[in-house]
Amino acid sequence: MANSELPMMLERARPFLRGAYDEIDPSLPEFITVLRQVGASECWHKHGSFFDHLVDIYRILKLWNAPDSVARCGLFHSAYSNSYVNLAIFQPNVDRQKVRDLIGDAAEELVHMFCIVPRQPLIHEDLLFHFTDEELVSALKESEKSMKEAEAEDLELQKLKIDDQNGNWLDEIHDKYEILKSQFRDKLEGFVLPEWRRKIQKVLPADGVRVKHIKTGEDVQVPRRLVAIFLFMTMADFCDQLFSFQDALFDNSNGRLEFAGNTWTALWPGDGKPGLWMNSISRMGALYTLIVREEKLFQREEGNRKNEDEQNQKRGFEEIELVIPPVFDHCRGVLFPSDQSSARDLYWEAVSMPPGEKTHEKAETLLAKACELNPFIGEPHVVLAQVYNSQGRYDEAEKEAETGLRLMLEWGATWDKRMSWEGWIAWTRVMLMKAKEKSWPHTSWGILNLGLVK
Repeated sequence: MANSELPMMLERARPFLRGAYDEIDPSLPEFITVLRQVGASECWHKHGSFFDHLVDIYRILKLWNAPDSVARCGLFHSAYSNSYVNLAIFQPNVDRQKVRDLIGDAAEELVHMFCIVPRQPLIHEDLLFHFTDEELVSALKESEKSMKEAEAEDLELQKLKIDDQNGNWLDEIHDKYEILKSQFRDKLEGFVLPEWRRKIQKVLPADGVRVKHIKTGEDVQVPRRLVAIFLFMTMADFCDQLFSFQDALFDNSNGRLEFAGNTWTALWPGDGKPGLWMNSISRMGALYTLIVREEKLFQREEGNRKNEDEQNQKRGFEEIELVIPPVFDHCRGVLFPSDQSSARDLYWEAVSMPPGEKTHEKAETLLAKACELNPFIGEPHVVLAQVYNSQGRYDEAEKEAETGLRLMLEWGATWDKRMSWEGWIAWTRVMLMKAKEKSWPHTSWGILNLGLVK
């Protein structure tokens, strides 16, 4: 996404920055009031309160263009407690109708399923851990080729269909259209699935997977589209809450977030470093993209095989659009663990050095390398913009500030969680404004006087 789209992105984020919740969803103020009334703001959650986490997840999902039912599910996603946390602010045996009346049937059904599915083994052990980083990168390339081929065929058929309907050379066009449709059906009969589709269908069949209810042990059928929705939501869930504390808890020194360790003696909040979670989330995004592409191709092929009555048979949650998050270059990139760790360590070294002009020179080198190794996060660009502003290199500062702002608006969450998302956005806008003004204070009081953004 080009930095020229920043004004539009900022406009979409502004209601969240200003707390104008009714502009986002007229019912959102009521939702927030109810969450406060049931005590969500009194519950601890990772790096803040449960209430803050729920609102943050909602913001992320809305900035990712999630459908309303999915965003509302995010706002109430652990309300009955789930496989990760015991935070039942509503009781599923008595409060489901209350929640249904509040957020709608579709959103409540998602919340209910979210809270009974064993999400940790489903997403990680049953899906994510079946793919290496290299396999995901290769599958993304292969799947993009498959999608382009399908789109080209559909475009040719659509052109012929329009000509047929318009009566242009009717007999010739109609015959050619029917021949192409017939060829497409024949192609399907002898079609050999590419490796990436075979792998997706193996780990996640078209009709979904069967799991055990986390509370009753009963079998629960989870449609494939619902698995995709939960993967999408888990990306938002994790990016909001993970930082170095969880790395210490689970011994995530390799950056793969495999939940292998059990260091329960880790002291909260730890050192506050950005966590090593981005490799895992980038893998989730890649896998989600593959599932979305497989769903599109599967539905296309089923539509050409079946009659109208058969096409009307639903597999579950097909009314919910599967949108692609903007992060990781619209989920087309996988961040390797070594690059993730190196970029984090370089950034941390830069921001932890004692202040001084010579320090700035070294910080520039460290931050530039961090941006190169991990091009998906905004904070290193923002700190680098401050370095450039302080040196009077305003054009470079403007470029870095714009890139940092774009990335943080895409995420809707922070990587360096020592400051809030709203705080990072405001500071970045100050960097950008001062770069455009080509001015920067050279006194301590001048730095403290910064703040107003235009």
